[in-house]
Amino acid sequence: MARPTFADRYAEAGLNPSSQTIIERGESVKRIVATAKTAKERVWDLVGIYFDLAEADTGWFRDELAQDDASFSLVNNGREASILAAIALEELIESGEAHAILAVLTGSVAGTVRPSQGEWLIGVARNALARFSVSNRSPRAIETSVTVSSLNKSLGEEVVLVANGDMDELVITLGKMRGEAHALTKSTAIQISTAITELNRQMKGMREESQILWWLFGEYSRDLDRPFSSIDIHQAAIAGAIDLGALTTVSTLGPLAAPAMLQRVIALAKKPKGQTSRALSATIESFSGEDLSELDIRTGPPVRLVPITTAIDLARTLGSGVWHARFHKITGMEASISFEPLVLAEQLYREHLLGQLA
Repeated sequence: MARPTFADRYAEAGLNPSSQTIIERGESVKRIVATAKTAKERVWDLVGIYFDLAEADTGWFRDELAQDDASFSLVNNGREASILAAIALEELIESGEAHAILAVLTGSVAGTVRPSQGEWLIGVARNALARFSVSNRSPRAIETSVTVSSLNKSLGEEVVLVANGDMDELVITLGKMRGEAHALTKSTAIQISTAITELNRQMKGMREESQILWWLFGEYSRDLDRPFSSIDIHQAAIAGAIDLGALTTVSTLGPLAAPAMLQRVIALAKKPKGQTSRALSATIESFSGEDLSELDIRTGPPVRLVPITTAIDLARTLGSGVWHARFHKITGMEASISFEPLVLAEQLYREHLLGQLA
């Protein structure tokens, strides 16, 4: 099935622009995407516009659109701006930009945060995560046969002709020989370098996989320095997500089986009686202050895109209970929001991966 066009996306949002407007917006979005590919901060801004986050920097976004339509206004075209941000993010996501894929998914907080427009983008990001998690780890063919270019026969004939001592011709011929030797060496070096680069990539991937497997077999939390069987399922969700994130050192989006790995870790932990969903505040405050300080979180991205990471950081900085109001102020979420263990683990794992890219 073909990807929806600009007109399709506008129609889904109930907007009916003219053909000229669509052409103008298309040119603007091309520049917006190009800018975002070279500056991750622009990805944060696009996600902020998409989720209607007040702290997003919209100035550069408006300026790009104004280049093709001087009448464009974020005040009068708020809905359209959200759609255009979603379209730009879709372009980034479909090209495999990990920042965009992870930021859209973490920003939705497992579906609890919904954009005013373009909710389809979350499904696009979810599908891209699965697709690129596989393709990014797929081994490519390694060419083990190094070919050497054939020698220049005419140069060999020239060497014979200058053998009788014509110094001027000898100097010219030696220069040609030097150039040919350099070209042959360069060609061989490129072939060897290409093979070694791919071999190195695959070796790093294999090491990442082996480290993760040893961690799974060990059934032991690296950060908390104790078996997962000694903590409850929500603590295991947080500790397991951070452990797995730290072990994901090569693949920016992590392995496709990451949810299954996290589920296995959760299954090792102490199971509660009754409902498994629990408030985020209760989960975080079930850790001791010492344990919270040992959790190796990544805090680079905007706080609204990494709310679980932000909650952990605030809790260990401000203290039990005190962090709730601050958390609500900077993320717009209540500390009492509830999560199932696996949902919590997947959210924090993606936040950790996003933090490693920041």
